[in-house]
Amino acid sequence: MREILSGALLVIGTTFMFLAAVGLVRQPDIYLRMSATSKATSLGVGSVLLAAAIYFGDFAITARAMAAIVFIMICTPVAAHMIGRAAYFTGTPLWEGTLIDELRGQYDPRTHELESVSFPELDTHLPDIEMRKFTLPVGSDLEGLTLAEIDLRRKYDITLLAIRRGAEVISNPGGDIAILAGDELVIMGHPERLSGVRARIRRIRKAAVPANPDG
Repeated sequence: MREILSGALLVIGTTFMFLAAVGLVRQPDIYLRMSATSKATSLGVGSVLLAAAIYFGDFAITARAMAAIVFIMICTPVAAHMIGRAAYFTGTPLWEGTLIDELRGQYDPRTHELESVSFPELDTHLPDIEMRKFTLPVGSDLEGLTLAEIDLRRKYDITLLAIRRGAEVISNPGGDIAILAGDELVIMGHPERLSGVRARIRRIRKAAVPANPDG
């Protein structure tokens, strides 16, 4: 009975490891390959070690096998996460068929910390406060100015939470940050104040009128 059970676990373990090898070869990007190999190899190696523990029936071997299984189950997902995180930070592309990238724009590239600009409970805790996103248009007279020069907090009594610039998110930006055309400003404040900020952001810089040499 012991041989049958250990043999079945060996077959299961080798099958999972074979599937991991297939996934490593067939998956189209590092993230999918990592997902396939980390899960399948953990189950495969765990099954093989469990088969060895059952076959030998020795306490010392069983203890070592159980310790190795626990170590693998803890370390494999951590290692996979760190590899995927490093790949994402260095710009390793996702498979072209990927439809959703939920991490896009959520990492601060300076600190490598996950930032969130979503506040699902804002209406519950601050019923008179709203959060809106405004995109700075090309030609806005705010373009190129720093936040200290614009001074939105003092003039409009609002809070600028973050600036989304392409894939980059600048959280809690300082006064030395200049805003550029296309930047998405995540602003929190009273609705009336936010309406004033929107009008200010959309104000287009007047084109310079050339001087008339004839007077």
